[in-house]
This record gives sequence, C-alpha cells and structure tokens, in this order.
Amino acid sequence: MASLASLFDRAARDRRHGAAEIEIRLIADLLAEQGRWTAPDLAAGARRLLVGQPAMANLRNLARELARGEPAAARGWLQRRSVLLSELDERFAAAAGPVIESVGRVLTISRSSAVAAVLEGAWRRGWRGEAVVFDGSAAGGGADQAARLARRMGRVHAQPDSTMARWLAGDRICVLVGADAVSTERLVNVSGTWPLLELAAARSVPVVVVADSGKDLPDDEIDELLAECPEAVEAGSGRRWPIFEAVPLEFVSRRIRE
Repeated sequence: MASLASLFDRAARDRRHGAAEIEIRLIADLLAEQGRWTAPDLAAGARRLLVGQPAMANLRNLARELARGEPAAARGWLQRRSVLLSELDERFAAAAGPVIESVGRVLTISRSSAVAAVLEGAWRRGWRGEAVVFDGSAAGGGADQAARLARRMGRVHAQPDSTMARWLAGDRICVLVGADAVSTERLVNVSGTWPLLELAAARSVPVVVVADSGKDLPDDEIDELLAECPEAVEAGSGRRWPIFEAVPLEFVSRRIRE
C-alpha cells in the first residue's frame, strides 16, 4: 500500500503527463486512501505539490483546497472535482466542435489533453481536416502529442516552431491551444505560444483556448508562477530557456471552459 506522502511525491515529480492527467490520477489516489487522511497529512501533501508543480494552476488550486486542513471538506471538494474531470473531455469536445468542424486545418503547440480531446472528438464526429502540432521547444512535448493524435485520427503533422508562418497561410484555419493557467489578462502555456498566437492574430486567424475554470488564477500570481517554474536545459551546450511564458489574452478569440 502506497503511503499518502508517496502519492503527492509522484504527482509532484511527474513530467510526462499534462496538468489534467496528473490531477485526475492524484484525486483518484487520494479518494481511494481517504480513510487515512489527517489534517497535517493534507497540509504536508499540499506543500509537496506546490513545490513540485509550481506552473500548473489546477494543481495550485488543488493544493489550496487541501491546505485548508479539513479532511471532510477536502473529501467533498475532491469528489465534486473528480466528477467534473471525468466529464471534461466530452464537454470540451462538444463546446469546441462547431469551431473545429468549420475549418480545414487546426494548428496547436505542445502537449495538452484538452486539445487532444477536442480534436479526437471532432474526428469521431466526421471532421476530416488536418492537425499541425508545433514542438513548443524541446520540453514542449509536441512530438508526443502528434504521435498520440496520429494513433486516433489521420492527417497529423509534427512540426518545428520555425514553420509556424508557413502553416498559417491559407483559408479555413484556426489555432487551438491549452493553458497551464489563465488570468483575466494573460494565459500561461509552453514557450513558443506567444509567437504562434501573435502571428495568428496578425493574420486574423481565430485563436481558441481550451481551459476549464480550475486553471483560473489571479493575475498577480502569474509572475510568481513563471518565476517558480523550471527551465529547460539543452544537453551539451548548457543553453537554458523558460519552459513556460505568459501571453496576453488580446490574442485570444474565444475560450472554451467546462
């Protein structure tokens, strides 16, 4: 039987999965072990989660709830959140479907389970456009996202960020991205999102962000989040760059929530 601390440690160290996937697994694990909770356990776990995953707003909000130290209240919140998360992919796909099905090409960047849910849902309903997935730097996971999508739908292209301008040429195009955090003024996503959204706005290409309300943060936390998130390091050269960046919401045409 895994210790409660180990469940939080696993979520805090996870660099392979997206924010929603990490949250879903952690909530399921915690609910399975709810009889072993104490207020100090929850507070300690919340601290582990905040230190390990500072750039994911939904995990920050989860940690806030657990840090209150009231097991009964935390249990109720986790149960409600679990139900919502189990429905989230279908809700996203239904809400974004009309937008996707009206275009022939969708451009996205990095790895987002919300974006994958929208595109896979559109494909199941008969959409036969093409998806272009940009890398989002070496740490962005664009190749992983493209491989996932290619297993479930046709016409998927994995592309370096340097090709954005070329793929933005033509008609019936939209940009679809996820977000690790959203405030009233900015969204946080992988490095490379800013040039993609800026180019799209300059060419009047609609930009759709898919992010549930669990990603919402006050704007004054965005700078804190960026300061705490890790950097990518290039093997050999030692070159470093931020994994995430904040992008003005003025580039966004529409946000899809739950």
